[in-house]
Amino acid sequence: MARMNSENNPRILVVDDDQEMLDAMAPHLGIRYHVDVATCGADGLQSLRLHPDTTVILTDLRMPGMDGAAFLAASRALAPDARRVLLTGCMDLQSAIAAVNEGQICRFLTKPCDLPTILEAVEFALSEYRAEMANRTAIREFAARDVLGEDRVTGLASRERLLETLGATMLERHLIGESAGAVYLLQVRFVPPFADNVDSVQIDQWIRAIATQLKLRAGPESCIARWDKQVFVVFEQSPAVDQRARGLELLESLTASWEIGSVCVTTDVSVGIVSIGRGMIDAQTVMGQAELAEQESRAMTYPKLSCYTSATGAKAEYQRELMSSLRKAIANDELELHYQPIVDISANRIHSVEALARWSHPRFGPISPGVFIPLAEAAGLIVPLGAWVLRRACHDGRRLLDLGFPRIALNVSVRQLVDQGFLYSLYLALEESGLPAAALEIEVTESVFAQDLDQVRAILADVRAMGICVAIDDFGTGYSSLSYLAELPVDIVKIDGAFMRNFKHGGEAIIDATIAVAQKLHLNTILEGIETPAMLENALAVGATLVQGYHFAQPMTVDALGPWAERYTAAHVSGPPRSLRRANGE
Repeated sequence: MARMNSENNPRILVVDDDQEMLDAMAPHLGIRYHVDVATCGADGLQSLRLHPDTTVILTDLRMPGMDGAAFLAASRALAPDARRVLLTGCMDLQSAIAAVNEGQICRFLTKPCDLPTILEAVEFALSEYRAEMANRTAIREFAARDVLGEDRVTGLASRERLLETLGATMLERHLIGESAGAVYLLQVRFVPPFADNVDSVQIDQWIRAIATQLKLRAGPESCIARWDKQVFVVFEQSPAVDQRARGLELLESLTASWEIGSVCVTTDVSVGIVSIGRGMIDAQTVMGQAELAEQESRAMTYPKLSCYTSATGAKAEYQRELMSSLRKAIANDELELHYQPIVDISANRIHSVEALARWSHPRFGPISPGVFIPLAEAAGLIVPLGAWVLRRACHDGRRLLDLGFPRIALNVSVRQLVDQGFLYSLYLALEESGLPAAALEIEVTESVFAQDLDQVRAILADVRAMGICVAIDDFGTGYSSLSYLAELPVDIVKIDGAFMRNFKHGGEAIIDATIAVAQKLHLNTILEGIETPAMLENALAVGATLVQGYHFAQPMTVDALGPWAERYTAAHVSGPPRSLRRANGE
């Protein structure tokens, strides 16, 4: 393998049958580099045999005997790492292509060529060479650390070293009938939107800071490892400690705001704990249990900490079975859609319906969307599930138009929205069903604000250009800010029902502010969560016009929508509701 003989004096080989060119070029190049010259390809190869550490080869294309293309092809065996610059006065395209293809050219220059241009090409070739050598050095160092069982960034134990240490300790303790202690698996996440402002170098700095913090907190017999990108493991052999209290201590040590360069990063930490009892000897099993416990902890409020139990394992098995069944249900068209009406209480008319997926498991019965939607996210099924909902909703949409429902709304996940096939799937669903684009509305949650806003803005603009309405769903509970409403091309803001449930405790003020801002931006609002007559009175009091909730209707099948629409229309033929008439002074 070629080696650079000196960082400050790299070796350059110039091959050209024009002696005047060599005489003019060599002295200038020699000021910066060690220069070898040759007047033909054969002499150039001999020079490479004597100096395999040559870093840049500068050659003419058209030469007697061995041309430049043949020389460069042969040179690869003698100096495979050298970078090659082709210099020629001919315009023979086929020869140039052959030289580029066979010789791995990094620059192509045409004669006549001035010296500054040649020097710039040589410097470019040297920079490529140095970058390649630096990369190989990093790979060798990484491999060396792997041999030592160290993580490249933090110097903590690697995953392999942890498993080796954990397995050996468990076996040793098993043989003498003792517990091997406990494993603490900590998942550390950025809290949006700070993660978008941090680059890879700063992330590595943050990772090293976390490693340092764990080293300060670890006991003398601890093995600390980096299990995954932002996942760390502390294996402590002492069985006498209060493991939950110890896990909480580790969690609190990492739950903080971190100053990384000029960026303040806030973190969220979840912890899974496994107590290693007597007889446990398989390290992979223990780590699998720790991961399950950590996954369970994510759904908790602070502190996000869970200890593995037999119930944890049973829940995981249940979820695995649900995931498998859900995959089959989507593929076999075994789900169904229910629809919840949205009404305009200012005119007592039907405004639209929202499509909601429903699933009845063959063994477990009806599964709540609050269960199977997150499972679909975790299993990578949310895009095919969303595609199924889109096709079915558009198919049902033609019938819904005939029943007096002018628009059908459906939820679109962030993953589905940014999927490269999303826009085409919209077009195809409308084309196949015959549903007018104006009769379709897509609802995206506030989680889009944590994404690349430029990308999301462009996608939603394309959706609206198709004639489809766009709504922000559950507004006010996630990453939202009223200022975000002007950031995206949307038509409707759906205000989360939580504010109606807490109307007298701050909810009224938030609803008022959201409606006011939406009106200034010429956006419609839909107030969710209208479940009782009192909530309807509150909705009227804040000036809401479009509302949705169980007070009017639960989600229902397409077959049930027709009779409901007839009853609603018959009950409101006399005009606005009593409370609305009172609000209007009637």
